[in-house]
Amino acid sequence: MLVDNSSGLPLFYPNLFVTTQVRNKSLSYSTMEATLSGISVLLRYMNERNESLEDRFQKVALFREHELDAIRDFCQIKFRAQTNENSNGMFTISELREFDEKVSSQTEYVRLTVVAQYTKWLAERFIANSKDKLAVLQIGKMEKGLKARRPVKKNRNAEQHKKGLDEEQVDLLFEILRPDSPLNPFADKLVRIRNRLIIFMLYYLGLRGGELLNIRIRDIDFSNDQLIVARRADEKDDPRTYQPLVKTLDRRLPMKESLVQEIHHYVLSVRKKIPNSKKSDFLFVTHKSGRTQGQPLSKSGYKKVLEVVRKASPSLFNLAGHQLRHTWNDKFSNRMDTMDKPASPEEQEKMRSYLMGWKEGSGTAAHYNKRFLKKKANEAALKLQEGMVRVPKGGSDEKQR
Repeated sequence: MLVDNSSGLPLFYPNLFVTTQVRNKSLSYSTMEATLSGISVLLRYMNERNESLEDRFQKVALFREHELDAIRDFCQIKFRAQTNENSNGMFTISELREFDEKVSSQTEYVRLTVVAQYTKWLAERFIANSKDKLAVLQIGKMEKGLKARRPVKKNRNAEQHKKGLDEEQVDLLFEILRPDSPLNPFADKLVRIRNRLIIFMLYYLGLRGGELLNIRIRDIDFSNDQLIVARRADEKDDPRTYQPLVKTLDRRLPMKESLVQEIHHYVLSVRKKIPNSKKSDFLFVTHKSGRTQGQPLSKSGYKKVLEVVRKASPSLFNLAGHQLRHTWNDKFSNRMDTMDKPASPEEQEKMRSYLMGWKEGSGTAAHYNKRFLKKKANEAALKLQEGMVRVPKGGSDEKQR
């Protein structure tokens, strides 16, 4: 919930909005968090001007053009929230402004979207019974004005952000994660086994981080060498404050026998030795001693694993969980291309969509197909150029006179 830091009391309208418009639509915890964070930025803007948003809208004094510009500029400011482990998920509006720092365009986009939605909703609450048709039109204009000021979304699928690991990086990664490798950055033997399995499952199955952290032992069909990826939002027996979410569709994935054996070894010979691990059946648990030992591995713990591996070698400086998902898709494309009778592009798209948990026809799988075709086209173009032996005049091979 959103609370006023000066009084410690929940703010009525912001919490009513997030309850009725976000939570009751079964949207995720992270969406509620982003919504409250965006509203807190708007309230900070109003506080700095000694104004009340509710008072303004009661007077049907909506934001004018220059104020929309000011809100946009304010949404670019980077704040440092005064939070701690005992905050119980409450947000305050007394955040500290970072000096001369701006948020990313993606964060600005989300903030302005939330502000547009919230101001429209709140203004309609106050003039619902108003006969002022002009005011109704002005609310729509205000919402459109705020959304029009959002930064242009960059292509999420830009090729530079979609590169997987090459063969040398994969070989290095597996060598670093070998339990008895001198390059392994993890001191504890049991942690080494767990972390290698984490990387194996990301690499061989193309899982998202949220999917990996949500795997339960009962999801593993050891007799048929299969893994069930299931959506389970807001489970009561998940003790994590920030529960990892499965954003993809439910699916059943085949696993090679050696990977199943790795999982089996971890469950029977490693995981069972961790205190309190029997209290839940989440596959990956926290090994570090303390109050969370034996509890499901948190998102921060998962990111820490990748951070440590990333620092183990300069060649892995940009290693991320999602990069291994891209690596899987690169491998899938190569496999389809080298088959004696490769599937059609349409069939490949359907297969990839199922294995990745994407909705069929969403276009995400088609993007990977197009990117692979582009790569093959570039390779063909280079071979074509190599076959063009004629050297242009003035070239380096031209005889000197």
